[in-house]
Amino acid sequence: MTMSMRPIVFGPLQRRLFGFFHAPQKTTPARAGLVMCYPFGHEATRAHRLYRVLAERLARQGVAVLRFDYFGTGDSPGGDLDGDMEGWRGDILQAHAELKRLAEVRSIHWLASRLGAALAVQAAGDAADLDRLILWDPIVDGPAYVKELKVEHMEALELSFYAKDKSWFRAHPERDTAPLTEAIGFGINGKLAAQLPAVRADALDVPAHAAAVVFANPADLLAAGWCGRQQRAAQPVRLEALVHPIVWTSDPLADSAIVPAEVTQRLSALFNEPT
Repeated sequence: MTMSMRPIVFGPLQRRLFGFFHAPQKTTPARAGLVMCYPFGHEATRAHRLYRVLAERLARQGVAVLRFDYFGTGDSPGGDLDGDMEGWRGDILQAHAELKRLAEVRSIHWLASRLGAALAVQAAGDAADLDRLILWDPIVDGPAYVKELKVEHMEALELSFYAKDKSWFRAHPERDTAPLTEAIGFGINGKLAAQLPAVRADALDVPAHAAAVVFANPADLLAAGWCGRQQRAAQPVRLEALVHPIVWTSDPLADSAIVPAEVTQRLSALFNEPT
């Protein structure tokens, strides 16, 4: 553990959160603060190493960084079945307040990926002093995301219980309508299962006080469509193409990119430009 990175526990007693604070490695006050918002489930595990590397790089640039686990995830208290989107939005706001307590900064930014990006957009309206949202591969279509989770979960099961003889296997046509209770090893409670498909592009609006930079693959038509809608509504949203080799649902094996240089370079470069 580097000297500039220290573990912290914060939030109300009934909902404590665990995180790491990366203090800026310069003697001058931090010019910016960043709260890192993880994606959901397996994808959070996938992004963990990249978030840490990026946090350390930004701290060297003089940025104060707080990365944390939502309640019921990672090293925070609670279990899989204790998490839901409403609570996680509150956790982001708690992390925002904690960063302000830990560091005196001139501007505050949130970096959020996948489902974390949807949570950040939903929570941003309640953070009047938030300067910028940095959204990476955002989830803007809940039903499409739920379908993706179901397909990936079934594929993971088939891979885990691989057998040469497939005669035992029977298709499950009900899986498209069955409740989502698990996704690649992470449990999902009934409340969260109902909240996920309710994520809709027309209900995700970036607040006027927080400009947004969206990084997405040009092939992600859902993200592009959402950004276009925001721009037509005169919302402060900028879309930037970012093609990377990360497969969000893959295990971080030796032949699978963990910390692509293109991603860390593009994201850290944002802190060398004005907000």
